[in-house]
Amino acid sequence: MATIAVFIDAEEGHILPSFWLLRYLKAQGYRVCYLGPPDAGNLVQNQGFEFIPIMCDIVPEASWSGEPERQGPQLNGVGDLYFGPLVRGELLDRVIAELNPSVVLVLSLYYVVGLAIHYRYQLPVVFFTPTFRIIPRTQECENVVTALLNLRSGVTELVELLTKAKVVFRNLRDIAELVLRIPELVLLPEALDLPGRVMEPGVHYLGAGVDMGRSEAPFSWNGIDSNRPVIYCARGSQVHLQKEPSRRFFQAAIAAAAARPDWQFIIAISNAFEATDFADVPPNTMLREWAPQLEVLSRASVMVNHGGFGTVKECILMGVPMVAIPLIGFRDHVPCAERIVHHGLGAQSDTDRITSSELVLLIEQVISDQSFKHRVNLMREKFMREDRLEVAVKVIEAAISESCERR
Repeated sequence: MATIAVFIDAEEGHILPSFWLLRYLKAQGYRVCYLGPPDAGNLVQNQGFEFIPIMCDIVPEASWSGEPERQGPQLNGVGDLYFGPLVRGELLDRVIAELNPSVVLVLSLYYVVGLAIHYRYQLPVVFFTPTFRIIPRTQECENVVTALLNLRSGVTELVELLTKAKVVFRNLRDIAELVLRIPELVLLPEALDLPGRVMEPGVHYLGAGVDMGRSEAPFSWNGIDSNRPVIYCARGSQVHLQKEPSRRFFQAAIAAAAARPDWQFIIAISNAFEATDFADVPPNTMLREWAPQLEVLSRASVMVNHGGFGTVKECILMGVPMVAIPLIGFRDHVPCAERIVHHGLGAQSDTDRITSSELVLLIEQVISDQSFKHRVNLMREKFMREDRLEVAVKVIEAAISESCERR
């Protein structure tokens, strides 16, 4: 039985889509084991996957709580702590020896990590990405150059690994372009992207990237009237990084609920807040730290969300039109909201200026205009037609075979 090791960070939005892919690969007979910081362990293990914590003595757990830009602050901050140990073997030598993986899947936010793993252990690497590309992959290589320039340790050792592997390179750009030799699996249907996307060699779109069978804690529907529209509001797992705009948004949603007692609101405020942080909560409003999103979406008429790509895909698969209010400054939220509007799947507004009256108007627009619901259902059908998980098996097996031939 071939073993797949999966290198992740601790960001829920990056990990959840991977379950869709890795559960399928596990069903094909692969052993799957995630490698990541300790605070990712519960999320992974609760879904029935093996997990080996790494970086326990190197990276403080709190360092992983932010949104990493592609090859940006996350690699230059956290990466400064672990990249040197990774390249020198201090981070993964023991784990790789024990697991003996046939291939390593690496979150595509960490291209430099993928290069280091590939050349230190002579293992095939396949990147996976949970979201769409804002810029072409060839352009992403510029960010790899920046990451290498900014890393304070490990780059010299990486160069030594490449030299030992007889890789010909003249500069950092040549090293960065080695990424283009490594295949990438995109957990996204092409139908949701904007027109004019450039087809890139080595990039394989697999489909929805939503594990519809994932395990979630049960939710109590006591007090929810099935005859009234349910408005579900949530802003993902990064609320603490935009706490004040999020507080204003949640208070606006509460005021919107007070203005429309004929609607019911379920508001997931995240662990950044407590219910007592908000005033004038009306009887038709349920504040929860967390909600099982797939279950709540199964009964929602509209979801007011942050434009997180995983959430948007889940709304589409559950047939729920949206009001997108993106977290400004996050790499995919605003572009994702643009795609919602482009495809007619919902409406959009701005976190910093949203008011309760505007929110009521946007929700009313999406509920009353059935064309939103119709277009969401059409997009859902496209999602189902673009389910190409078998491509992942072909790409992974080809990478393993090519690696064996080189040896």
